[in-house]
Amino acid sequence: MCYCMQIVVEFHLTVEAYAAGYAALTYPRPERCPNCGTAGQIEGHGFYWRYPLDVFSRFEIGIKRWYCRACGKTTSLLPSFLLRFRWYLLAVIQSMVVARFETRQSWRQIETTCTAAGAPSNRTLKRWCRSFARQAPAWLAAVQQTLAEFEPAAPGLDPLGAAAGPVAPAPALLDAALQLLAWGKTRWAELADFGRAERLRFLWHWGYGRGLARLI
Repeated sequence: MCYCMQIVVEFHLTVEAYAAGYAALTYPRPERCPNCGTAGQIEGHGFYWRYPLDVFSRFEIGIKRWYCRACGKTTSLLPSFLLRFRWYLLAVIQSMVVARFETRQSWRQIETTCTAAGAPSNRTLKRWCRSFARQAPAWLAAVQQTLAEFEPAAPGLDPLGAAAGPVAPAPALLDAALQLLAWGKTRWAELADFGRAERLRFLWHWGYGRGLARLI
């Protein structure tokens, strides 16, 4: 796994399509080095490999790298269907988080409905949920700030009654991610095909670009 500077990029591709066609993609070149801030010194530096998992499959993913001639550091472009420091695809992790915090399933129910042949393990899915719960307050605050500025009628901002949505940060963030996506679809036409299943993918791309770092 790579520990260089990373930029999360939305390629609007499934993991299968990306894995099959990564070599032919056009990759955005940073204008400035994210490490040292120098402009005009970025050049291609090949790829490194990640092998993300879903419940039944393992993929081979080429991750584009850029090299800064000024500071000698590399920057990689992480597709938004992947998370930093997690081996499973974001879609798999989201299914566990939603089951726990939104549909309020027990750990036994999650194991039965969301896992296969012991993968991911109960220990792993609990780690994901704990991590999401820890990060949720900061991410929720950032989402609410954006909605308050650009979409003040969003139901998650209503402090009165059931329309206010869940109170705990983790389920509240899942709810707010849908509202953020609805707002985003009014600004970016390329989000037209995104739905509930892509809400954390959009949230991850949106938030990482604003310095929120780890989501799960």
